[in-house]
Amino acid sequence: MHFDERANTYVFTLSIPIMDSLRYEAIGVLHRVIDAKEFFTPSIAPVRFGKTGHVMMIDSRGIVIACPILPTGVQLSDAGMIPLVTPNYAGWVRAPGDGHGGHDTSIIGFSPLPETSRVTNGSLDSGIWSTFVWQSSHELFSPIQHLFTWIAVFGSVAIVLLASLGYIAANRIVTPVRQLQTAARSIGRGEWWKPVDINTGDELQELAEEFTRMNRQLESAFAGLTDQVAIKTQEVQSLRQSTDQILDAVPTPIVMVDRQELVRYVNRAGQDTFGVDADRASTMRLFDLLPTDPALQERVRKRLRSAASNGADNPETGARPLHTALRDPLAPNVDHPEGDGGSELRIGQRQYQYQWFRISGDTGEEDRIGLVLRDATDESRQQDRLIQAEKSDSLGVLTAGIGHELNNPLFGIMGLGEALQEETDLNRVKSYARDIVQHGRRMAAVIRDFTGIAARETATPVSVDVAQILDQTLEQLPHTLDLSGIHIIKQYGAPVSVRAVPDQIRQVFSNIARNAVQAMKGTGTLRITVDQDASRALVTFTDSGPGISKQHLAKVFDPFFTTREQGEGSGLGLTVARRLVRKFGGDVRIDSQEGQGTACTVILPILAAPSSLQEESCSVSGTPSAPRPSRSV
Repeated sequence: MHFDERANTYVFTLSIPIMDSLRYEAIGVLHRVIDAKEFFTPSIAPVRFGKTGHVMMIDSRGIVIACPILPTGVQLSDAGMIPLVTPNYAGWVRAPGDGHGGHDTSIIGFSPLPETSRVTNGSLDSGIWSTFVWQSSHELFSPIQHLFTWIAVFGSVAIVLLASLGYIAANRIVTPVRQLQTAARSIGRGEWWKPVDINTGDELQELAEEFTRMNRQLESAFAGLTDQVAIKTQEVQSLRQSTDQILDAVPTPIVMVDRQELVRYVNRAGQDTFGVDADRASTMRLFDLLPTDPALQERVRKRLRSAASNGADNPETGARPLHTALRDPLAPNVDHPEGDGGSELRIGQRQYQYQWFRISGDTGEEDRIGLVLRDATDESRQQDRLIQAEKSDSLGVLTAGIGHELNNPLFGIMGLGEALQEETDLNRVKSYARDIVQHGRRMAAVIRDFTGIAARETATPVSVDVAQILDQTLEQLPHTLDLSGIHIIKQYGAPVSVRAVPDQIRQVFSNIARNAVQAMKGTGTLRITVDQDASRALVTFTDSGPGISKQHLAKVFDPFFTTREQGEGSGLGLTVARRLVRKFGGDVRIDSQEGQGTACTVILPILAAPSSLQEESCSVSGTPSAPRPSRSV
């Protein structure tokens, strides 16, 4: 099958050989050329899509083979569409034309016709025939355009309806609600005389009428309160004036500051002390009013921050909480929040003890922090004199002990010396000489012990090992006290160091231990425990004595107070001990019950934290046991 240009159509030829029946050979060929379209027309029916679409058949060159519109043999006018609709596979494609000269975008389905190869035995010089389906773009997109048209119509109608409903809602709901909001704000500002005028004929109008009725009731109710508020305001002002007068009458300086350390109030005593008037003081900062050194300023500032935060425990400042719980009035107040030695400051030539307290501010105002300063200059001097008196008393007892320790070997030396003058036996002379040397060494040991202690003393606080000071204290006790019936139990943990003056902290331990031994009257158990918490060393002396009664427990730290017989004690031991401990930032606490003994705890800030606790039990009879090298005792 081929295209005959002369006939201008596709034709196929039937060739029949002419045979010689006698010789059985071909003697000719009969050719007949048949028009393919005319031959296949009875077997081809046109297929249409919609009103404009139909099926076309072309070859790979774009020559029309069968079309309801185009004649056979005509080439497609759009050459660019031919490769789109003649591939070796079936499919759909968007074409820029319709194949009939139109240039509207079309969706064309195409498929090759491989059967033609079998019909022509693959002799087609024009390739494989193809068929494609075409439909007008206007007709193709007509349903979508129709859908868009209806969507636009319904959308417009919906917008008009929503706008109408919004207008109705604005006039019937939103505007009345806004009027009610305005009325509520007016009531909040106290403007009760403005009526709420809403005429909607529904629940909003009823609510507006209730608002108007409530306005009238509030106006009548608050009319009487205004006079009461004025009276209360006058009472508050009167109370403030009375408070100012009371504070001005207090002989102790009182300063009020805010969290930014700005001075808000200074009473009259403070004005006289610091040489400022009220107007000038209100423009100053705290440390402009209190001229102290920077280190002390930082310590006072830390306590100020602690008081500003309700006195809560602060790991940075180490401040303890302010105590507000009720306590036994007969028990001593040994847990004073400022009793750690850091509550003193020096201004000029005067020494002051200070304490912070917090005052809640009025509504809308921040809290204020008050500072109370108590002039402790005379008390400090008296305490120093008491310390010197206690030292003198201790020195007298110590001197008597040294004399007792030296007299015994000295008398032995004198007796042996007199015996040597008349002795002629050489062996006996050597024996006397050895005894003299032994007594001399004993005297030298006594002198070395005391002079060695004196050589180590210093007035500057240094790092002190608590266990070492306790051992030294226990070594010296037998020189002044009879410990033959006292059982001493030492419970030391890992090394604990504090910052103190060695001789002063030794005096503290000595005073407390001496009180415990004297309370047990020569027989009992003294337990010495060294423990710690997060930032403090706790040294506890627990005796098995008779204890202290409640009426006496409140006075144990008073100067010259003693429960012993006349001449047996000066009454300064615990007074001096607590004074010294507070100088180092600590405190002394007494816990006692009658008939169950007394526990005296020395609290000191630590420099190194212990980790374990072990125990050593030793009986002291006349001479104390030698200290062991290890702390695990």
